[in-house]
Amino acid sequence: MKERKLLWQGLVALALIPCVLLIYLMGRRVRLPYADEMESAARLHGQVVAAVKAERLRRGYELVPEDRLALGLMGNQISAITTSLGSEEAKRTSQLSDFAALAVRYLHEAGVRPGDRIGACFSASFPGVDLAVLCAAEIMGLDIEYSVSIGSSNYGANLPGYVLPEMILTAHQAGLLSTLPQLITMGGDGDAGENMMAYMLEDEEDIREIEEMQARLNEEGLSLTYYSQGFEADVLDRMARMGDIAAFVNVGGNILGMGDTDAAVNFGQGLMPPADPRIGPKSGLVERYLSLGVPVIHLLNIKQLCAETGIPYDPVTLPEPGTSGVYYHRDYSRLAIGLVFAGAAIAILAIQLLSRQKREA
Repeated sequence: MKERKLLWQGLVALALIPCVLLIYLMGRRVRLPYADEMESAARLHGQVVAAVKAERLRRGYELVPEDRLALGLMGNQISAITTSLGSEEAKRTSQLSDFAALAVRYLHEAGVRPGDRIGACFSASFPGVDLAVLCAAEIMGLDIEYSVSIGSSNYGANLPGYVLPEMILTAHQAGLLSTLPQLITMGGDGDAGENMMAYMLEDEEDIREIEEMQARLNEEGLSLTYYSQGFEADVLDRMARMGDIAAFVNVGGNILGMGDTDAAVNFGQGLMPPADPRIGPKSGLVERYLSLGVPVIHLLNIKQLCAETGIPYDPVTLPEPGTSGVYYHRDYSRLAIGLVFAGAAIAILAIQLLSRQKREA
């Protein structure tokens, strides 16, 4: 008797599979209510990227062969300010303007509204995504307080003659972005560039190139800040500078954003679910804002973000703003879902009743 009951329950479960599949296939792709805003951010991002590319070329940096989309944000595989390894495919994908649309989407989902202040920590490893967040803030009318680090992994903004703060300055001077970085640091180990290739290899020519970069940034009004109070004090100072914020955005793996442990890696990507991490002296901005209940948007694993949001990963051609899956969600028939689960509940109840009657007979 027990075996027959289990058999019938298994058949009900198997019957649910095609029903669920049918509901999924019948789902409609519906444009998000703020998709026009997303598209505006993507188009602004395209203008920003074009301005940055033009300035890069003017400074004598040709596009790298790996930049098959010819957008101009990819740096060299190795340079004096390279700090770590990075994926060529991910760096190529991170240039897409769809990431500006994604930033708008996540900020809306986080409950951010026009006039709100948000905070951000940008790594130069993903200049396209950094610029995307700035474009989203611009289109949404947000006050953004953010920091920028210069050290970059492979193929990021690692050209010493044209670094991330200068890219933002280019867009600012072109009238495309209104807010410059509140804070600029070297990034890398100690947030002081300790693991940059120039220092690791003790190459005098590369070190001189870094010194020239630092002097140039000072002349451009983009002075570097060097922390010296210890990791925890530095993180708390960064939070104090950002003030009361409606959301926090972390792009890349800057140590002050991610923390000096592996804990933040386990929290996921995108708009992160509420969490109550244990805070310690080595906790970074991601963990600390999560512990305060502030919505956190974490953008690091490009391949995973693309898989979850419908942005094409390493496409051959540029997607037109407004066309990829990031602008849509799937809408499923509530009636169909209700009927399927009601039918399953009735079937299971019937199996229970029949089983009981047979036991009593």
